[in-house]
Amino acid sequence: MKEFIGVGMLWVLVLLVAPAQAASGGAAPPLSPKWDKEEVRLFATLPIQDGGRIKPLDTFARFKLLKFNGKQKCENLSGDTLEPIEWLLDCLFYPESAKRYKVFLVNNSDVLVAIGLPAQKKRGRYSYRDLEPGRAKLFQLSSQYAAVPANERTPVQAQLVHLGHNYIEFDELTQYLHFARHQFSVGDLGPLSELFPGELNPRFSVILGKASELSKVFLALQREAGRGQGADTALDAALDAAIALMRDLDHAAAGATAMRLFPPPAREEEQWLTPAAMMERAFGPSGLETEQVELLGALEDLFDRRGRPLQFRTQLETFHTAVTEKAHARGEGDKIRLEVAFYRIKPFHRSLVLYLLSLILLAFSWLGAGRLLFKAGDRKWNRMARVAGVVLFGSVLAPTLLVGCGIVMRCAIRGRPPVTTLYETILFIAWVVAVVSLFIESVNRQRIALSIGAVLGALGLFLANKYELREGADTMPSMAAVLDTNFWLAAHVTAIAIGYAAGLLASALAHGYVLGRALRLKIRDAAFYDQLSRTMYGALCLSLFFSVTGTVLGGIWANESWGRFWGWDPKENGALMIVLWQLAILHARLGGYIRGFGIAMAAIFGGVIVGFSWFGVNLLGVGLHSYGFTTGIFNALMTFYVIEATVLFLGGVVWIRERISNTNRLGANFGEEREAERGDKGQPDGLG
Repeated sequence: MKEFIGVGMLWVLVLLVAPAQAASGGAAPPLSPKWDKEEVRLFATLPIQDGGRIKPLDTFARFKLLKFNGKQKCENLSGDTLEPIEWLLDCLFYPESAKRYKVFLVNNSDVLVAIGLPAQKKRGRYSYRDLEPGRAKLFQLSSQYAAVPANERTPVQAQLVHLGHNYIEFDELTQYLHFARHQFSVGDLGPLSELFPGELNPRFSVILGKASELSKVFLALQREAGRGQGADTALDAALDAAIALMRDLDHAAAGATAMRLFPPPAREEEQWLTPAAMMERAFGPSGLETEQVELLGALEDLFDRRGRPLQFRTQLETFHTAVTEKAHARGEGDKIRLEVAFYRIKPFHRSLVLYLLSLILLAFSWLGAGRLLFKAGDRKWNRMARVAGVVLFGSVLAPTLLVGCGIVMRCAIRGRPPVTTLYETILFIAWVVAVVSLFIESVNRQRIALSIGAVLGALGLFLANKYELREGADTMPSMAAVLDTNFWLAAHVTAIAIGYAAGLLASALAHGYVLGRALRLKIRDAAFYDQLSRTMYGALCLSLFFSVTGTVLGGIWANESWGRFWGWDPKENGALMIVLWQLAILHARLGGYIRGFGIAMAAIFGGVIVGFSWFGVNLLGVGLHSYGFTTGIFNALMTFYVIEATVLFLGGVVWIRERISNTNRLGANFGEEREAERGDKGQPDGLG
């Protein structure tokens, strides 16, 4: 997210949009139509360059609305729910309606008070028009607080910066097609009318098509005016008309920067073009190619046909085909439909719901529903119990498969390995934990691993969803050059993520061990806890293997990228901490220093180390893995540490309790044995 909004830029935009807003005044906006399904499909699959990659317009709209609104839906003036692409189309084609949609989420009413607006409720959503009276104050404060480091801002200051930036971005969207709706005037006399014969109001694309000639006319008029002596009314009028036209062009282009919709003509060019960039190119030395002028004209035709459904759809098909073909000719946009399908399927959201349902079923099984289905010696009830076990296993397997499909789809869309961003580590680690848990369950059938797989799967997807909501940005960003297409890096991050997953699984199993002992569950079933201890040991071995492998692969990548295998980077140190701690656990077990309970306590602390290496070092502000201070992650991590410290303390109490209990029991047994010995020795004398 951009952290700084220049004061000058803010006020320039205020001045640019003020005339249009004044013109609209208090007039009732035209209601936007209900978009046809085919129109929605065509717009959704329209390729656009954003964030350095080619994506569907649907994805662009989805994350814009999420950033503004905190969710990927909103309501129009009629109360109908709009999908993100429908909302974006209203912003482009019916901006006055869109400005009345309540899409700006304000989490604290103090933000409204700060910009001089009445506080209606603590948390709410407001429209562009609702916030308009406080716009100038909002821009002033957001610029002021943007200069404050992110980790030093108060919550209200951070929200003012965020809201100010959102307001500007929304303005850019609603002003994007201003060039298509504006009437440019060249007059009916003088050089300009000769340049555009028969056109009193030429369109933006037509003017750009003759930008070179227009520049020559403008310079010629300036030279003549400079040489002229005395008043020349015709010359002055022609020069004034040319100046007014150039000013109108600048004004129209200034708002047309929000979306890069137009593929450049040359394959070697990486950046797609906005209408503003096309104008700059048109008046530059190379000029604008005819096909670019035609493409821009096709978008103007589309705007002109709004309100006429059949003509609008026909023109939309023409524009969609033209842009798509040009993108494909450049070797771009071939994953557009797959990405649209991915977001329509919502595999991770659906998986979260399925995991929660599986947790409900597992809760019933732990509360004793399984025993109600089982009666020793009764084949019918035995069969039903087996069916119940299959249902429980399938309830966790189904969302795990769906998450796996979602990860595969993301890999296909990006052409990257499954782990390249912090967001993807959450998804991948949750999936690995669930897969390993299912494997363990298939071996020992204790339902412990199955329950942990469902809990951590649901928790991982919940965290991923919260992370996406908090960031409000595309979760499939383009990669930095040093991170792009490197085998060693891909292998490194994947192996490290598996190591994290296995370490967290061992920690979760250890929680089950400690809490089970604390609640005295199956306390007389030594085999149950022995099996759980062996499972923890296996998870720790798996984590150690992948952590060591991932660390070595990371060193190879670092050596290729920076010429050094190890640099004591905080992330490297975090990986080393995991390896050393797990080695210590395994050696202590091998030496007989710790057994079941000790392994569990050590594994829980190992989970704390994994959490620090995974998220904690990112917040330190130093090293190659410093992604900036994030309050939400910091608070969540501190909460995690407190919970783990509480569990460790509880484990210590349970261990002391059991030691005392064992000591008392041994003492009692010893006393009974002594009494028995005395009785044995005295019996012959009594009998004799």
